[in-house]
Amino acid sequence: MRRLLFAMLVLLCRPAAATEPVVELATGEWPPYVSQTLPEQGAFTEIAREAFLRAGFQIHLTFQSWPQAELQTKSGKAAAAFPYRPTPEREQDFDFSPPLMRTSSYLFYHKPHLPHPPPAFKSLDELRGYRVAIQLGYWYIPLFQQHKLNTLLTSDELNALRQLYLGHLDLAPMSLERGLFLIHSIMPEREKEFGYIPSPLDKETPLSLMFSRSYPQAARIRKAFGRALEQMEKDGSLQAIYQRNFPEAKPQR
Repeated sequence: MRRLLFAMLVLLCRPAAATEPVVELATGEWPPYVSQTLPEQGAFTEIAREAFLRAGFQIHLTFQSWPQAELQTKSGKAAAAFPYRPTPEREQDFDFSPPLMRTSSYLFYHKPHLPHPPPAFKSLDELRGYRVAIQLGYWYIPLFQQHKLNTLLTSDELNALRQLYLGHLDLAPMSLERGLFLIHSIMPEREKEFGYIPSPLDKETPLSLMFSRSYPQAARIRKAFGRALEQMEKDGSLQAIYQRNFPEAKPQR
């Protein structure tokens, strides 16, 4: 009994283990990169959480609208928001981490309705005979207008895929990982009926953390995060997370 009491006293007198400081982060729904409903809250979140852990931080992640996530970060209520593409406009107000992921957009099609899809193309001019889905606000609209493509407005990417399936459209642009994810999610039994042209619409787009300049010690946190991310790239864990989440994300021939 005395030994038991002594052991309990020793445990009570030990100093509490130091806990990692918590970093506030903001994001929104954009599966499969980030989502409240996915394992690890999406592949991008998994990479970010691991890098912060290696840098000595825990994270507290808040899901909200994208404009609100940007506002929270700019005001210093969040250390960073993700995933964001660095642009000259954003770089006026924010600092960016090295890319956690790079992605490109491709043109998806439904094989039964387009049994002879266009081959790899050198210019979008070659696609003028096809009906191409667009959504308002997307980066590719000026590009399609420049090449005078036959575009049809759809409400969102899910609707674009349904229109492909019904034969009302021929091609629908989406980032590779998102296109494959949405097809698998909404039409898993018809997944093999869809394909994509192997020519990317854009160069690889970097997706990064967009860091606040007002959050306490933001520069120190960003630098520590960058060093941890570099370590993950060197030891292969960065690529391993990507491949585990997107095993099929390879341009098809």
